[in-house]
Amino acid sequence: MRSIPLLSLASLLSFAIYFNGIKIRTDSGNSLKVLLVSSQPKKGKLLKKYHYQEGLQLILEKRFEEALSLLKPILHEEPDFKRTGYLIGYAYQKLENNEKAITAYEIYLKNDKQDYQAVFNLAFAYMEANQYTKSIEVFSKTLDQKPDYLEVHLHLSICHNKLGNNIKAEQHLKLWDSRNIEKLP
Repeated sequence: MRSIPLLSLASLLSFAIYFNGIKIRTDSGNSLKVLLVSSQPKKGKLLKKYHYQEGLQLILEKRFEEALSLLKPILHEEPDFKRTGYLIGYAYQKLENNEKAITAYEIYLKNDKQDYQAVFNLAFAYMEANQYTKSIEVFSKTLDQKPDYLEVHLHLSICHNKLGNNIKAEQHLKLWDSRNIEKLP
């Protein structure tokens, strides 16, 4: 039985072979290259999940800029990964960067229109940015999704008041106040 030297065999191959975590590859110069390769799947989802959880923890610790540094790459790679867009909007809102918060919430809500908390936060960001008309429109969508969300009436009252709609402002304040009285023991 005749043996073929490894270098001769490698010169015949023009592609890579994977075997037990070792990658054998030849190049055009007939030099053999052996590389160790992990047999584990790429980090992907597991790493995103870890960064997401870590970002959430940083938000709970009020470390918003650090949270953004973990969450923004996830959003860039996979825009609809869990509630990443929501958390980014929330972090920007807490940093008082309402324009970026608005953008993040709007992008997030394109994929999840039913997240009433994100809709509420978007409306609140509009209100903080003095965009009262848009804020009223979005707060109304929050009420469409969750009619018993008391705080919405308070903020609608503030927005209408800022626009000089005193009658509507008073109506929402009364709704907010009457519902609060009903919840007292």
